[in-house]
Amino acid sequence: MTKKDKKFVARVCQWPEILVEDDTEEGAMNMVRSRLKKLLYGGRIVQLDINSENYEHSWSEYAGMFADDPDWEEFQESVRQYRKETDAGGVGK
Repeated sequence: MTKKDKKFVARVCQWPEILVEDDTEEGAMNMVRSRLKKLLYGGRIVQLDINSENYEHSWSEYAGMFADDPDWEEFQESVRQYRKETDAGGVGK
């Protein structure tokens, strides 16, 4: 719920098509309830089985590629140090 130009605006996150605006917060909430009831009335929730056996994430081939790299910890430490310097304003200024 947000307030914009003296109006209360409410949106249902899971159903972005439900967007209401009213002069009062209570009025906006009542409108949301009404629209949700209308959307869900007579409907039902079903479970869908999706075959995901063949799905491979596009980055899967890179997973663990640095597992045995002897320089990995040194690299991580240099990243941490760079971030500290950047946060403190010591880099790029």
